[in-house]
Amino acid sequence: MIKENTIPPALAVAGEMGGRILAHDWSRTPLGPIEQWSPSLHTTVSLLLSNRFPMLLWWGRDYISIYNDAYIPVLGAKHPWGLGKPVRECWSEIWHVLKPLIDSPFQGGPSTWMDDICLIINRNDFLEETHFTIAYSPAPDTTAPGGIGGVLATVVETTTQVINERALETLRKISSHVMSCQTEREVLVEAAKAISDNNTDFPFAAIYSIDDSRQEALLAATAGIQAGEGPAPERIDLTAGDSRFSFFLAAVETKEAVLAGDLAERFGRLPSGHWEQPPHQVMVIPITLPGHQTPSAVLVVALNPFRQPDGSYSSFIRLVTDQLAQALANATVIESERKRAEAIAALDKAKTLFFSNISHEFRTPITLMLGPLGELLQKNDTEWSSGARQQVEMAYRNAKRLLKLVNTLLDFSRIESGRAEARYTPTDIAAYTRNLASNFRAAIEKAGLHFDIHTEEAIGPVYLDTAMWEKIVFNLLSNAFKFTLTGGITVSVSVSGDQALLSVTDTGVGIPEEELANIFNRFHRVQNSGGRTFEGTGIGLSLIRELVQLHGGTIAVESVKGGGSTFTVRIPFGKAHLPTAKIAAVESNIDSSTLSDDIEEIEALLPATPGAKEEPGSDGHEIILIVDDNADMRQHIQRVLGDRYRTFTAANGLEALALIRTSRPSLVLSDLMMPVMDGTQLLRELKQHPHTAQIPVILLTARAGEESLIAGFETGADDYLVKPFSGKELLSRVKAQLRLAEFAEKLEKEVEARTQDLVRINSELESFNYVTSHDLQEPLRKIQMFIDRIDIDKGSTELFLAKINESARRMRQLIESMLAYSRLKQDEEDMVDVDLNKVLADVGQDFELTIEEKKAQFRVAKMPTIKANYFQMNQLFSNLLSNSLKFSDDPPVINVMSRIVTGEQVPGGDAGGPGRSYVQISFCDNGIGFERQYSTKIFDLFQRLHAKHQYSGTGIGLSIVKKIVGQHHGYILAEPGEQGGATFHIWLPSGNPVFPHL
Repeated sequence: MIKENTIPPALAVAGEMGGRILAHDWSRTPLGPIEQWSPSLHTTVSLLLSNRFPMLLWWGRDYISIYNDAYIPVLGAKHPWGLGKPVRECWSEIWHVLKPLIDSPFQGGPSTWMDDICLIINRNDFLEETHFTIAYSPAPDTTAPGGIGGVLATVVETTTQVINERALETLRKISSHVMSCQTEREVLVEAAKAISDNNTDFPFAAIYSIDDSRQEALLAATAGIQAGEGPAPERIDLTAGDSRFSFFLAAVETKEAVLAGDLAERFGRLPSGHWEQPPHQVMVIPITLPGHQTPSAVLVVALNPFRQPDGSYSSFIRLVTDQLAQALANATVIESERKRAEAIAALDKAKTLFFSNISHEFRTPITLMLGPLGELLQKNDTEWSSGARQQVEMAYRNAKRLLKLVNTLLDFSRIESGRAEARYTPTDIAAYTRNLASNFRAAIEKAGLHFDIHTEEAIGPVYLDTAMWEKIVFNLLSNAFKFTLTGGITVSVSVSGDQALLSVTDTGVGIPEEELANIFNRFHRVQNSGGRTFEGTGIGLSLIRELVQLHGGTIAVESVKGGGSTFTVRIPFGKAHLPTAKIAAVESNIDSSTLSDDIEEIEALLPATPGAKEEPGSDGHEIILIVDDNADMRQHIQRVLGDRYRTFTAANGLEALALIRTSRPSLVLSDLMMPVMDGTQLLRELKQHPHTAQIPVILLTARAGEESLIAGFETGADDYLVKPFSGKELLSRVKAQLRLAEFAEKLEKEVEARTQDLVRINSELESFNYVTSHDLQEPLRKIQMFIDRIDIDKGSTELFLAKINESARRMRQLIESMLAYSRLKQDEEDMVDVDLNKVLADVGQDFELTIEEKKAQFRVAKMPTIKANYFQMNQLFSNLLSNSLKFSDDPPVINVMSRIVTGEQVPGGDAGGPGRSYVQISFCDNGIGFERQYSTKIFDLFQRLHAKHQYSGTGIGLSIVKKIVGQHHGYILAEPGEQGGATFHIWLPSGNPVFPHL
């Protein structure tokens, strides 16, 4: 027993380890019983236990272990076993490391201090990488030899800090390595280099790229392992099913990380990286790029043999693969852009070559068109038939326009290929430009625009290629005219330093700010801009820039959307900037401009005269609205359609809408690409308004191809016609759409009629809902009530059962009536010859008992045989007879008679056309009758004229009668008798009725 007065006070209150130290049998250790410990040992242990740092005391020559509470996590599963054990036993796996560190201070040497020492310890039943900062100091004891009783160790675990810093460094290196990579292979190679620097966490690694067909994975880079070695073959067949690489195939298939072990069994001894022991696990992580369905690459990393693949390790690996994925995505974009740029450059070159070749080829057939057409136009008017000259003039005018377009493309291709044949001569730029611009005055002023030309005096000669300058001036003026609808155009020539300035200013629609940067690019066109026409090649301004640059000059534009534009051309004075071989000393002739064709093209953009537009008439022909910004095209279509249809025209969608508001056309034939409002916008406006949505629209376009066709139909067009088209095709398409529109109108009327039927049926369904919620619930409520009463009043069971039976009968009757009504349908195949005598005889037999009980007289005259549905005829007369028997106070007298009448005798006039005959059947009784105001309402579904407690019924019987008559194309009328009773007159188509012999 330990004497209480010998126990150090600190041990009694020192937490878990104080208690364990007191309870430990120290007599079995070299230290002996605790009460025999030296004062120095007691003092040192007290100091140890009261300290919050992890501390350990190794006492005596055997280094017996004593530790505090803070040291418990360091021991892990070795606690409390390690208390009192020699260090060589407690930390046997690292004794070779600890012994020299402990011996030094114990033997009087210096204290030991180490930062982040790496120790591979087994504290959780597996060897793991740990890091500690340690301080080993001598513990004095005056009773011990040499005055040192042991070694006091202070330790701080830094495992998490060291591993995290290592991970961050790896991520930083990967980022810096792959940042500037521009291809997928560069990314993978550089990433492998960065990973190889961390052979502690990744003893080796291999990165694979997956081919687009997903047939195989190709080795792209390795770290710490040779290509082709073990789990890093040059290629892995993804379809072969190699069992050694099943983990790889599983990762690619599932697109999830896969952990694989048994590496030694699969591949033998492998590289160990930083460690002496080789790894025994690899992790395979597929890398899938955003927007891709399958992995683009796969990372294979060997894992640290002294780390568990826990959440921290897995998260680190995931960050590595995320970096790779982002770098691959960036490289993919860069590579795609590079390939796109190369493809665009190649396409651009091919376009230039194509335009050059095709322009030459076009000139021959165009020449062969212009020659004969020009000769035809030389004939006298007397040699022409009516309208023929106009058609030839149109063909000649458009052939010349085609030649101009071809020449423009040819000029452009020559400039692009460096084969432009320029000849620069000293030119009075002010006078030459003034003469060129003056040619446009008549056309511009005819359009209602003002036109001003300002030139400074005494501008020195400028070296110009006059043909090129003519094209520059024409293109700038025609561009200004095309996009200026009000206001005017101003041309000015001035001097600015050592340059001559040409400015063309307009008050037109202007250019949006976001379009200014692209306005001189080839084939670029400002979308949805207002103007006189949408036609053009998209290379006019680009050609101007090229021509200006050939003069060593520049061109710029200033514009405000809706506020007009100013194009400014700057040409240097002198000739030092020009090729010497292309300079001529002779001054050019400024009066030799030939712009007649160009002026004619501009005048074609002017609005048509009132006589050129044909307004719809009142002769009953279908009216076609033609919408196109090309005047010749409008005229051509008018000529094709004019013989069969009335036509009127509009130059754009906005004009068309204004015309449609006043005159509804039968069909709209619209070009797709037009200024102000194009065909798509016009179509959208028409389709979203009910009064114009049904007008068929055929779109015309010069864009051929399946994509354009699909786009046209997606806009809601009824048809789509690609230019050029034949007159026969146009007529056929128009005729087909008009026929479809006529059919659609008829169908719309049928739909309207069907809708009215559906509304009526819906009303009947609402009544069904009512009877379900009310009439059917009432007998159910009574049944439940009487059942409850039976439980209370046993003596009245028979009475209550009778009432329950009556309620059930009432509900059954109602359900049967509802089912009968709902099953009624019109089916011509069910119409057969039906002898009405037999039908009435069968009905009378069905009601035999009721007739006897009420002492009724049921008298039936001779009836014909007609085409009818036997079952429905039986139901019709059953309902009428049931009503007559039910609604009577005196003995019922019921008479049924028939006769043949004509349609004129049916109420409402000629019911079936002239000569149509009907069988009139009159069903009369002497019952309680009804007031005349209910003659129509009596047939309504669930209509009752009397309370249910007076006369039972469902309110469906007469509705069924009316429905049966209607399905037989007949008519029914109810009349109250003068002395009471009621008469139901039924008219059914006779169909040559047969009366039996009297």
